[in-house]
Amino acid sequence: MKDIYKYYIITLFLMMSLSTDAYAQNVNKIEKETNEAIIWTRDRALKLSDFQAKVDTTTSKKAITGANIIIVPYAFKNGKYEYHVLAKFHKDISWINTKSEYILKHEQVHFDIAELYARKMRRDIDKIKKSAGDVLQSDYRRIHKSLFRSYYYFQKQYDDQTHHSTDHEEQVRWNAIVADELKKLEHFKLDL
Repeated sequence: MKDIYKYYIITLFLMMSLSTDAYAQNVNKIEKETNEAIIWTRDRALKLSDFQAKVDTTTSKKAITGANIIIVPYAFKNGKYEYHVLAKFHKDISWINTKSEYILKHEQVHFDIAELYARKMRRDIDKIKKSAGDVLQSDYRRIHKSLFRSYYYFQKQYDDQTHHSTDHEEQVRWNAIVADELKKLEHFKLDL
């Protein structure tokens, strides 16, 4: 598991307060893009200029994408917070040392995988809403924990099978796999 930080700097973590007092009923509007980050949307592909971290010259890698899944409050209704599950790209920990559009596309798929797992979380949360009515913070934590390992291994499998994008046939196959999986979960996309 150490490789997750060494190679990907891709994390999946729960950004949720244990106490609703922390937000005091004021919920900030979710910004799709800031100077530091980008929230995944279908109309915003990554650009070379989004990779703003210092390039690691000690590795042979061409790029690192810092993407994760966050859970943030978006509304406070009837004494409870409602949350969005979002895929987030971190500009300040992502770097690229090439101008290759091909490598950029490989990194985009890493970000797309984060969105894929955000959709899986939204799907699982939706199931709970339909069966129990309320989704508790413990539900978010349980879903997060159950998907984290799968998310990590899916990202690792992607890089292993594409040989970090150098196997062109595998890269094309993975581009299609991720696009198809996103399409299957289209119902759980989030329009911000």
